[in-house]
Amino acid sequence: MKTIVLFFLALVVYLLFGVPETPPDQVKGLVKSLPVAALSVFVQVERRCDPTYARPLAAGLLISSVGDYFLLWHETPEWFIYGSTAFSIAQLLYAFAFGLRHLTIDPLAGVAMVIACVGYGYLLPGLKGVQTTAVAIYVVLISSMVLAAVARARQAATGPRLCACAGAVVFAISDVILAVSKFRTPLPYNRVLNMATYYTAQVLIALSVMGSPVDINKKKQ
Repeated sequence: MKTIVLFFLALVVYLLFGVPETPPDQVKGLVKSLPVAALSVFVQVERRCDPTYARPLAAGLLISSVGDYFLLWHETPEWFIYGSTAFSIAQLLYAFAFGLRHLTIDPLAGVAMVIACVGYGYLLPGLKGVQTTAVAIYVVLISSMVLAAVARARQAATGPRLCACAGAVVFAISDVILAVSKFRTPLPYNRVLNMATYYTAQVLIALSVMGSPVDINKKKQ
């Protein structure tokens, strides 16, 4: 667990030097990407589970850190697309780790997809050009990721699986805060809420590699 300290050190550096309202630059982008990159290192070093689970998570975290860099310039349309593409790939990797094959059409999945469609419909008036397609793809991928994490936790409600499930749900909440504030109307304290939920989600997902009797030295079921 010692390498988790790298995340907290990187987060402190980001809060001290990356958050102040100054124009974005490459240094701020690098500082912003460090905390989640540190979580990727944590997953690779500290994992106590099957590598077929840990490797996609480590890759997803690393690509998320690239998305963090790109989204520093989120007001520029092309950079927003770069960032959303990076996070779309990360969500796909997370979903693969959690087990896409376990997804089933049941009432929970139906409710989740209805919520996703309603949410996308709410955002649609604020989307322009390629954002319409990029956000639609992202909504599908993060919804699949959350459902995969829930299905995995329902299969065996171990601590690490519940941790991953909670991280997936909090990640979705973080994205709702970001999307509503960007495309519809700014929510009160949206930046603080988005940062708090985003980093909480990534930490929970990273901690899910610590393993349990069900997961250690076993492939995904």
